Parts: sequence; C-alpha cells; structure tokens
Amino acid sequence: MQFIQRVAAPATRMMRSPNCRVPAAMFATAAAASIGAPEAFGRAAKDVKETIDVAGDGKLQKLVLQQGAGETPKRGDTLLAHYDGRLTSGKQFDSSRKRNEPFQFTVGAGQVIEGWDRGFATMKKGEKSILVIDSKYGYGARGAGGVIPPNATLYFEVELLDIHGRR
Repeated sequence: MQFIQRVAAPATRMMRSPNCRVPAAMFATAAAASIGAPEAFGRAAKDVKETIDVAGDGKLQKLVLQQGAGETPKRGDTLLAHYDGRLTSGKQFDSSRKRNEPFQFTVGAGQVIEGWDRGFATMKKGEKSILVIDSKYGYGARGAGGVIPPNATLYFEVELLDIHGRR
C-alpha cells in the first residue's frame, strides 16, 4: 500500500538553519537515536555526511547518507525514487524497496506529502538521505489510512533514482 500519496558530518559543521546552531554530528546522533537507528534503518550517525534543515523551522530535516550529482529537480519534473517509511517507533509502514517497485511522482504537483515535495526538491540524482518529517509537513492531525497515526513524525530513507522532464 502506498501511503506516500496524499489521503555524520564533522562536528564543526553546523546545521543549515538560521534558527539552529547545533553541530551536525550531534544532530545526526540525536536524530538517529530518536528513530532507534541503527536498528530502524541499519545506519549509524557516522553514515550521515551532512544535515540540512530543509524548511528552516526544524520540522523537516534531511540527513544525507550519500551525495548525488547534477542539478536538483525543478517544479514539474517527474522523479523516480525508492523509499522506506517508518514511524518514530521504528515500525515500517511502507517500502518501495520491499515491492521492488520505484515510486514516481511530479515535484510540486501535490501528489505527495509536502515534506516529500520540499525534501526531494533539494536532492540530486543518486542521492540517498533520511527525511525526518514532522506532522506539519506530513499527514497532520488526520493521520493516514489507519496506519499512520495523527500528528506522527515520519522517517523516510529515500534514494533519488532519476529526474525526468528537464526543460
């Protein structure tokens, strides 16, 4: 079932956020611990290359595991991606990898939760990251399909496989 549709860096590097002055390695460790990593994703804080506060409010974080190459997607581009989605408990609620079926969506078209539209817009082809998505950029107070509870923080290990539609 696809619930995505709507119904460690050097310690001296700081997170990219005017509101947050936390060393990236400390954030990566805290973020990894908050989801039970390495158990949840089989990752350790040392795997995180960079941390980015995508929305600037601390409610949409990106932990880069592997840098990509090329340009970032533009609004209207169609993306092909793999993902594993988990709750704070570590429980997996969806995975394109398990189905061996990459997920396709159009950036900025409202086909996915806002955290995905904004998070993937910062990625490059080949990049692997963990998106930590507060309910503000996820499913909010409504939750989704009885699987994602209301006000849930979501954790996605994502990989941008391809970008189509470049003008």
